[in-house]
Amino acid sequence: MALKITGISFVVGFLLLVGVFAYFRKDLPKINDVNGSNFGGSITYYDRTGTVLLYQDYNAKKRVPVKDDQIAEVMKQATLSIEDRNFFKHGAFDTKGIMRATVNEVKGGGSGRQGGSTITQQLVKLSEGWQNERTVSRKIKELILAVELEREYSKDEILTGYLNMAPYGNVNSGVETAAQDYFGVSAKDLSLAQAAMLAAIPKAPGSLSPFSSQSLTKVLVQITSIGSGSLTGNTTYSTS
Repeated sequence: MALKITGISFVVGFLLLVGVFAYFRKDLPKINDVNGSNFGGSITYYDRTGTVLLYQDYNAKKRVPVKDDQIAEVMKQATLSIEDRNFFKHGAFDTKGIMRATVNEVKGGGSGRQGGSTITQQLVKLSEGWQNERTVSRKIKELILAVELEREYSKDEILTGYLNMAPYGNVNSGVETAAQDYFGVSAKDLSLAQAAMLAAIPKAPGSLSPFSSQSLTKVLVQITSIGSGSLTGNTTYSTS
């Protein structure tokens, strides 16, 4: 009898889940470009040789998408260490991260809000403009699109897409313009210290400075703790 009830409950739960998915999915868009063709960005003008930058035209959002091999590996490592260190291990969403964030929210969250969103979920929010919308229905839609995104794109493509859209303060969206504006270098030439500074900004782009020593130290410690590269506690880094 108990086994029969369990079986019925499983079937009912499954049908309910399918119903919820179908209800929310019918009005959702399909993310066709992981690099955000609808996200907007800068129009860059070069001279006739195509090598000398004349000027950039942008409207409220400064962004120049770049390919995966045009982003420094240390920038990817720094971002993963502070945003989603288990990115390559979990699926579209991280159950443990969601539970941890929920408990933290119930307890009051301390001095800052602890998010449970994976990089894939954050990419969905950025692509759809849902950063400031915090409702249950929006969260369900976000999870649905995140699952579909991971079915269609590789983890590396999703990480690159996120780095090309992430907010880095002021009007900078994407790591390329942030690297150029803050340090005068391309994203592929970022040093470890510069990458650590930039990686901290998306958590609070309106208040964090890329020159905050506190943000730098936090990210360097996290990178070292997960064994990225050959970092040691005795190494000295320069921001220049």
